Amino acid sequence: MSFIKGAINIPLDQLRHRMNELPKEKEIIIYCAVGLRGNVAYRQLVNNGYKARNLMGGYRTWKFAQM
Repeated sequence: MSFIKGAINIPLDQLRHRMNELPKEKEIIIYCAVGLRGNVAYRQLVNNGYKARNLMGGYRTWKFAQM
């Protein structure tokens, strides 16, 4: 798995305990490999007052679109 430049990697199982590392005043773009875990992370963030979006199709779709 690779990462989008400038991304902060927070595994889903750590997100609940590390949300304080993320700025509430900025929109957060969530992604995972294909979008499933990203959707779970998105719901957790939105339910805790964050502005977030989930990258549909995940990193693989984004990477393919860059080619």
